[in-house]
Order: sequence, then structure tokens, then C-alpha cells
Amino acid sequence: DGVACTICTASTSMMSELLKGKTTDEAKKIMDNYFNMMEEKPYDEDMLEEAIAMCNVHKQANRIKCATIGWKAMKKMME
Repeated sequence: DGVACTICTASTSMMSELLKGKTTDEAKKIMDNYFNMMEEKPYDEDMLEEAIAMCNVHKQANRIKCATIGWKAMKKMME
């Protein structure tokens, strides 16, 4: 359980469902694709499944942190 803005909560929830049951290598590829999407770099839409819903967050620069904070935490934990 946690308290955060809607974008943070939704993106972190999507991430947790998306990474469940994946190997570390698979999870890293998914996360790399997510960060590429946030940075407007090429990415694989199919790999992101429902997290693709965050594809327009980059248009509101002040919300990128919201959409990536949970993902960054997971990346650090995996390192």
C-alpha cells in the first residue's frame, strides 16, 4: 500500500503486474523499453502491454517523475 498521485500509483501498479513472473533479464528489457518511451526514444509497444497507457506522459514534463518513480525504485532494487 502507498499514497501517491494517480499517475505514480497507476504506473507502479502496471509495472508490478507486468514484471510478475519475469526473469531479471526480461524485466530489465521491459523497464528499458518503458524508460525509452518516457524519453521519446524507440521502444516496443507490445512489450509494455497496458503500461503503454503512459505513452503521452512525456508531453507533461512535470509528470515524468510521477510515471517513473516506481520504475526507478524497482531498477535500483534489481541492481
